[in-house]
Amino acid sequence: MLKATTVFACALALMLALPGPAVAKDSGGLTVIPSSKNDVSPRLATIPPRSEDAAQPKRERPLHGFPQAVTGAPDGAVQSTVSTAAPAMSSSFEGIGQGFAGFTVQYAPPDTNGAVGPSNFVQTVNVSFAVFTRTGSLLYGPAKINTLFTGFGGLCETDNDGDPSVVYDQLADRWLITQFAVSGANGSSVPYLECIAISTSGDPTGSYYRYSFPRSYFPDYPKLGLWPDAYYMSTNDFSGNSFAGATTWAFDRARMLAGAPATAQLFHLSFLYGGLLPASLDGRALPPAGAPNYFVALNDSSSLALWKFHVDFANSANSTLTGPITIPVAGYSELCNGSTCVPQAGTTQQLDSLADRVMYRLAYRNFGDHESLVVNHSVAPTAGGGGVRWYEIRSPAGTPTVYQQSTYAPDTRYRWMGSGAMDRVGDLAVGYSLSSATMNPAIAYTGRTPTDPLGTLEAETTLISGTGSQIGGLKRWGDYSSMAIDPVDDCTFWYTTEYLTASGTFNWHTRVGTFKFANCSNLPPPTVTGIAPANGTSAGGTPVIITGTAFQSGATATIGGVALTGVLVTGDTTLTGTTGAHAPSTGNAIVVINPDSQSATCTCTYTYDPAPAPTVTSISPANGPSAGGTAVTITGTDFQPGANATLGGVALSGATVTSTAISGTTGPHAPNATNSVVVTNPDTQSGTCACTYSYDASPAPTVSSVTPTSGATTGGTTVTISGASFQAGATATVGGVALTGMTVTSTTISGTTGAHAAGVASVVVTNPDTQSASCTCTYSYVAVPVISNVHTTPNPTTATVTWTTDVPADSQVQYGTTTTYSSTSALNSTLVTSHSVKLGGLTRLTTYHYRVLSRNAAGTLAVSGDYTFITK
Repeated sequence: MLKATTVFACALALMLALPGPAVAKDSGGLTVIPSSKNDVSPRLATIPPRSEDAAQPKRERPLHGFPQAVTGAPDGAVQSTVSTAAPAMSSSFEGIGQGFAGFTVQYAPPDTNGAVGPSNFVQTVNVSFAVFTRTGSLLYGPAKINTLFTGFGGLCETDNDGDPSVVYDQLADRWLITQFAVSGANGSSVPYLECIAISTSGDPTGSYYRYSFPRSYFPDYPKLGLWPDAYYMSTNDFSGNSFAGATTWAFDRARMLAGAPATAQLFHLSFLYGGLLPASLDGRALPPAGAPNYFVALNDSSSLALWKFHVDFANSANSTLTGPITIPVAGYSELCNGSTCVPQAGTTQQLDSLADRVMYRLAYRNFGDHESLVVNHSVAPTAGGGGVRWYEIRSPAGTPTVYQQSTYAPDTRYRWMGSGAMDRVGDLAVGYSLSSATMNPAIAYTGRTPTDPLGTLEAETTLISGTGSQIGGLKRWGDYSSMAIDPVDDCTFWYTTEYLTASGTFNWHTRVGTFKFANCSNLPPPTVTGIAPANGTSAGGTPVIITGTAFQSGATATIGGVALTGVLVTGDTTLTGTTGAHAPSTGNAIVVINPDSQSATCTCTYTYDPAPAPTVTSISPANGPSAGGTAVTITGTDFQPGANATLGGVALSGATVTSTAISGTTGPHAPNATNSVVVTNPDTQSGTCACTYSYDASPAPTVSSVTPTSGATTGGTTVTISGASFQAGATATVGGVALTGMTVTSTTISGTTGAHAAGVASVVVTNPDTQSASCTCTYSYVAVPVISNVHTTPNPTTATVTWTTDVPADSQVQYGTTTTYSSTSALNSTLVTSHSVKLGGLTRLTTYHYRVLSRNAAGTLAVSGDYTFITK
């Protein structure tokens, strides 16, 4: 969670179940964010690790809440008995934590995350990372995560704010490490950043491609997922002190793997949804071609919600987010009602459950005859204690259903903060924390094989016993944990999370452990000996037979990098499928990939013979408004299924294709009389018409007024611009700064101002067809004091709050034990830039919320975000 003591506490308290799909998505639709900067780093091994300053105050990270279904239901899936024991641990070693050389615990909880590659294990915690060998020998670190951004500049280099993730991309042999940068950001003049580093090779101590992606919302609790077409991410977004809804992200994986400038595509959901997880691919068996990524969240006390994100980086107009789809599950109640109640031995201090969300990861695997998603969350069994509710969801691409589920609660101890995954043969494992009033928090895991009865897990194995409890008012625990699958054998599970060796505060340890089910064994690699026929049309559609040995059920095949469709494996020697479209060429490699990630390439090759190139003869009508929206038909010959058409470089939308005609709808384009008409087939061959298309000038926009006529220089003011002939997709700027979150009608544009220097600014509307207009009216940006460097020095019954402003201003503090701030300090009307207010009458060992207020000479008020401190 957020490094600073700021708490963006959600002011909403929804007492009803979450609504259905109709309110799932905001009307703003897709947002495309280019990376604000990218570069390549030196080799990590040559950069001295940065370490945390042990002299700085230790801080408990606040939990950022969001609306949730608080009304529970009786648990209808409790597994209260167990039989067969889960596998014994294969190996374990100490991860980053208290007592680890070169590391100091400065924050809680640890946000433990880990990923395994062919030669390394990389672990992240708040706010550090380390590179290990697979046997636990330290190769690099521990180091602050912003070490990766040394020399990058900006907040990614200077901030070290955490909520980290690390993912190993087994498809490309790369490492992905990310955290956010929020200290010193305000979301407008200084945007929040998601900082992402991708290794340039399989060596995690080598160089990294580095990226920063700006965001106006504070993107809390980011969680990453690997998919063939993108790196997907979920965040819980905050605007000021308020939860603003969840966001689903897709980062352009192909460009980021090449170190090129990249974009992220985002869909922002209603504020009624939070705590989503993106699906993350395990193994090398890819999802079906064109499959969307899946996002899952809790819905209500008897269902989950699932979304499908299809991204198209070539044409963002084709990107879609559909859902939520409701998935019925057995009834449950969130552990601790999503709050704090987990007991520990030897103390009355209880721990957070984080039961208001599904827990990392949403693990995806394609078994050939079915696809599975595995996810878990923490629930309160009817008999008491805490249990891990886990699910295997099948058919996510069609009608997703729960294939099996249960609440693992064989006794009344508390099991929570889980993470789960499946190996290549369908064994399922879940790791979690385990505690009770008579035991210190421990790390345990359980699992099942495909031959176990559905909905059951085996008797748990203790990875390591805790010998201490967390005390001193510190309640945050875990935040998340991580179960990863070994890419070498696709069988071994790697689990990491926190535990304690002695009772105390800010003294957590982490452990990394491995285990494997006996039924998951290594299989022989495939061989590929031939293909028939050895050539076919570049348009695709040619049935082929690939022969060889050791083909596994669920194997896939590519020819020249293009996947076969309709693949069927017969026995272990024959694979059949149909070719896709490919540029005409010879010498194309034939590759078979088994679900266990082993692959083989044939010494034979395949030729894509040129299909007839398309010809384009006419377009009707031959003209239409520059605003777009004209239905046109293009005629010609040899159009292939999936062909696309452009008019003046702008693609038709909603295209339908036959071999002789393409029908679709024009998009907006600058007024122009002679625009080329081009059809491009999926095999890359194209044809241009001798005819042209004319974009006739639509009515230009006019702008008559803006309301209100002034707002803060920091931005965030909601304004409405009035006028005429505004087109769908029009943009508006105030002083050259674009409005965000816009809604557009033909006569009004509403949106939120960005940051701008004080003064009078012009108001401009630009239609998608490039025609624009300025208002005779103006908008005034009014200076607001900028609050920074907020700090608290707590004592038993008093606390001194200090802060700075960029201009002279008065001083006042609102404070209390909740974010309703029941008390306010006396106003100090002296205008200063360095502020200090002493609070009195406080209670010892109590957490207080506070915010600071400052008004400049003009009376303009600035209010900080929420902060906390604990009296001594």
